[in-house]
Amino acid sequence: MIKNIIFDLDGTLVDSKRDIAAAQHWVLGQLGVHSYEPEELYPLIGKPLADTFARLLPKDLHERIPEATELYKNYYPPRSLETTTLFPGVKETLVTLRARGLRLATATTKLSAGTLRLMTHLGIAEHFDQIQGSDNIPFKPDPSIITKILEDQSWEMGESLMVGDTDNDIMAGKRANIATCGVTYGSLTREQMEQLTPDFIIHSLPELLLHI
Repeated sequence: MIKNIIFDLDGTLVDSKRDIAAAQHWVLGQLGVHSYEPEELYPLIGKPLADTFARLLPKDLHERIPEATELYKNYYPPRSLETTTLFPGVKETLVTLRARGLRLATATTKLSAGTLRLMTHLGIAEHFDQIQGSDNIPFKPDPSIITKILEDQSWEMGESLMVGDTDNDIMAGKRANIATCGVTYGSLTREQMEQLTPDFIIHSLPELLLHI
């Protein structure tokens, strides 16, 4: 029986792709790379920044990946709330889950402070027992962020579920030995998500209520 749910943030609870892609696109422009449209960057959202820029920058610019990461970290936060919104039904689903007695947390590649700021702005922070970002924690698919939440909250693995939109989310959940739920409205299609074999797949967050 699921009693605890750990959510990814970007692409799962919040639709932040326009803000994130715009910031990444700006960084690429600063480094002289103009071969992408912002929409082409959407599939990489949720990946660690270094991995993202390793994919986007030509090999002769890979030594500037740390610079690209710092540029993004300085540029994105002041603009992170410009177009970011909750996906449909998110707030209502969180309220219902809490009313049913479930305990909630986030596991995101964002830093905890920025995550709290965003979730407070969108009016959902109050529903969470732990808002956990990747502060000095290895990025997913490493399971460390999930195991930290389980340990901090004294949650049982067999009673916990990871919900996310990327391969890293599903792999992290599997490596932490908890159940996994893939969503198809974020970065991956249904077919791509099926290849990851999560325990179940949903097409909108309210569908989660049918499985809990």
